[in-house]
Amino acid sequence: MTNNITINWSIILNKATESSIEIIDQKGLKWISLLILLGIIFLNILVVVLLVSRKPKSRMRFFVANLAIADLCVGMLFVLPETLFNWFDVSWNPYACYILYVYFSMVPFYVSTYAIVVLSIDRAYVILKPFASASKRKIYRYGMAMSSWMIGCILAIPYGVFGTYSEEEVYCSHEAPSLVMLYLDLCTIIIIPLLIISVCYIIIIIKLCERKRCEIILNKDSDDDCDIDVKHPATTKAKVRTIKLVCVVFFAYIICWSPITIAAIMLHHNLAHYGLWFVVLYMLAPLNSLVNPLVFLIFNQKMFRHKKKKGFSRTTFDAETQRVTLCS
Repeated sequence: MTNNITINWSIILNKATESSIEIIDQKGLKWISLLILLGIIFLNILVVVLLVSRKPKSRMRFFVANLAIADLCVGMLFVLPETLFNWFDVSWNPYACYILYVYFSMVPFYVSTYAIVVLSIDRAYVILKPFASASKRKIYRYGMAMSSWMIGCILAIPYGVFGTYSEEEVYCSHEAPSLVMLYLDLCTIIIIPLLIISVCYIIIIIKLCERKRCEIILNKDSDDDCDIDVKHPATTKAKVRTIKLVCVVFFAYIICWSPITIAAIMLHHNLAHYGLWFVVLYMLAPLNSLVNPLVFLIFNQKMFRHKKKKGFSRTTFDAETQRVTLCS
């Protein structure tokens, strides 16, 4: 017979002793949870507004906006009900539990994860086939973005099936066979994204090394077997910058989600004892949805600067065309 694992603040706090709850209150973790919620909502709305209002509409901005929308949904559908119903003692009700929480709260987590995967695949494709990727339009963009949402909707189904509401104890939670859900989450949240993104970055590194070799050859007045993108260092530099952005986002994701995933497995196998440390890790996992927009804003500080309109020239037009088509 398999044990059940519950993935919900109510159950976690119910398992804690009264002294533990007093410590939690003293630490002010509920206010930290509220700050995380407000930060997720504000920063992701800011990113979406900035990206939607900017022109031209590049593909990179579209995929970052997709990630920001997913992270915003994490705040609205997961962190918000967790904060209200569990930290601030608002009573659960079956409507909020079954309609909002048990299924829809988990969808954006998976969407956010695979939106990062989509970003990595797109960056690898841009580096591998710059001119082919430049010709991709709305079908490619919306198809890739929708794939992350479809995957999220499918992977969240078990949580909807095993969701439960208790009228006696007034709590809502996800209860599922622990071995199945633990290792399913380990694969879908950590292992599979890590493998796909690793392959993407191996391709990117190999291609960039080839271009570096071509750049050396071009310096010797030869352009055999070298793509035209090497002749425009600015475009390659812009691409590398967006690749670094995606890389930082992915490492932030691993740092936020690996601890709680490993901790849940350790608790299941009795390799560690439940305590305040687990509550803190559980609360900080959605911090990834706060870090993502921060990373984007740090990498794109120029979006806050008001630039004077540039005079039109053929050189400016060519440079802008290359930047939009190749580095978008």
